[in-house]
Amino acid sequence: MFRSIRHKMLAAFALVLLIIALTSIWAIVNFGNLQGDIQDIMQSNYRSVVAAQHMMVALERQDSAQLSFLFSSDSNAAQNHREHEQEFVRWHTRARDNITEPEEPDMIDQIETLYGEYIFSFEELRQVQEYKGSSQARQYYYQVTFPLFESIKEACRGLLELNQEKMLQLQTQAEERASRAIFSTSLLSLSAILSGLFMALYISGQVSRPIGDLIFKMKRVAEGDYQQQISIQGDDEIAVLATEFNAMSEKLKRYERMNVNKIMMEKQKAEAIVESISDGVMVTDQNHHLILINKAAERFLDIREKESLGRHFLEVINREELFRMIQEVPLQRGVDMSKKFTDLTIESELSEAPRHFRVNMTPIRDQQGTDLGVVTLIQDITRLVEVNDLKSEFVSTVSHEFRTPLTSMTMAIGLLKDQTENQQTPDQQELLNALEEDTQRLTRLVTELLDLSRIESGKVQMNLEACLVDELVTYSMKPLLVQLKEKRITYTCQIADQIPMARADKAKIAWVLNNLVSNAMRYVPDDGTGVIEIKAKEAVNHIIIEVADNGKGIPEEYQKVIFDKFFQVHDQHEVGGGAGLGLAICKEIVKAHGGEIWVESGPDKGSVFYFTLRISSS
Repeated sequence: MFRSIRHKMLAAFALVLLIIALTSIWAIVNFGNLQGDIQDIMQSNYRSVVAAQHMMVALERQDSAQLSFLFSSDSNAAQNHREHEQEFVRWHTRARDNITEPEEPDMIDQIETLYGEYIFSFEELRQVQEYKGSSQARQYYYQVTFPLFESIKEACRGLLELNQEKMLQLQTQAEERASRAIFSTSLLSLSAILSGLFMALYISGQVSRPIGDLIFKMKRVAEGDYQQQISIQGDDEIAVLATEFNAMSEKLKRYERMNVNKIMMEKQKAEAIVESISDGVMVTDQNHHLILINKAAERFLDIREKESLGRHFLEVINREELFRMIQEVPLQRGVDMSKKFTDLTIESELSEAPRHFRVNMTPIRDQQGTDLGVVTLIQDITRLVEVNDLKSEFVSTVSHEFRTPLTSMTMAIGLLKDQTENQQTPDQQELLNALEEDTQRLTRLVTELLDLSRIESGKVQMNLEACLVDELVTYSMKPLLVQLKEKRITYTCQIADQIPMARADKAKIAWVLNNLVSNAMRYVPDDGTGVIEIKAKEAVNHIIIEVADNGKGIPEEYQKVIFDKFFQVHDQHEVGGGAGLGLAICKEIVKAHGGEIWVESGPDKGSVFYFTLRISSS
């Protein structure tokens, strides 16, 4: 039986494969012919149809330009006419390069002749308009130019209809061939199906009973009943399969007994580890149902594990902003999720004083990249927020207290220099000058600290209004033009045409631009080759302003922290400098405007600072 079944199956498969091969070859031949017909339709005539349509469109736009020239004295009418003339000539050339029908050369020559007369008539029309007046020009248009327009349009329509008729003929031929191919292919396919069905019924009749028994026992094993055994005598494939099945069932039975305890221990260990984590841990599946919650998450979100597991997130936790973040996680392929969500905080009202939490989400994916769920880590950062608030308040208070003595020191130093100027020794003068510079630097630092503190706390009101971008840049750069000239730095400004007005606080954004340009001036070459450029262009729903320079650039490791408070790029050749608050203030001002700020740079490649502003709706 072993050899008999195998030989019959091989013979049946060979016959079926032969019929399928013949059917496939026949189908390929017919599909190749159909493809050729389709290509004839698309390549032979479609380009001519498109060319004729574009010539008609260009011609109509030229006619519109002529009417604008006659009736509205549009100064751009002649320019528009020339642009569409070039468009017409380009498509006419394509039509001539794609001649597929015997009638097309004469039709294209006719269009070319008429169009030459039409262009000449427009020049005559302009002369009549200039020397004889609008009335004579309109009469000339209706008697000469417009009839030529109609003639050219009719000739283009004839070219269009000629190619469309040819495409319809080719389509009819393709449909007839397709019908024949469908009939013949269907006949061969039916033969293959009937042959395969007959062989399948014949073979299955000899092996269906033992196979059915094997399937039943395998289902029982899949359900966890490892006691199943199959009793089949013989030496055919089914008997060998039954023997292997019995061996597998016995091994599974032993494996189950051996590993159940181990699996339970590992499960308990994993649960203990999760429960021991002080941060909240929550796991949702691909359908956003809760499948794991530890004690910390229960406490933070005021939920209970027994009442929550298996239910949808929003049924248990009424926090739509958190749910939207979980929904977005599977969409962020290729994005570092920890960076994306680390700085996002939410508040809890479970206690009298609001508590703050930091949320970090990570997608769960299998080896094939299928999304299985999301792990959400919730960290209590209330203490950090309080410390940060205290730090900001302390800096603000100290800075405010420094202002009065610094003002007194500045006045005292000024009076001392004025009153004793002729009585000072060189060393005393140098000491007073150094003291004055240090006092001024401290005053700037205190002012910047106070500004930053007020902006961070929201105490600084932004007077947002509609501003012209070019006026904003001019206002910002006016105080720096003398310094740029003295340092021999080339300054250029490129504002895109028809850029919309920005919604901004003119003084605050001027400070941002002034700071960015001042920083650039410190790092560009001082040998007359330094270049600083300001550009502005419109993007989707906002305006992008960039400040570019050809300086030494910013190392990549600094670009992520350059907008942090008190951070400075170290430069051994730089003298003086600020306290590292300028870019931090820039960032806060831009954020208060609803925009973003970032930098692109590289060593010896210069730097480009970008920031965005919203477009004014008024």
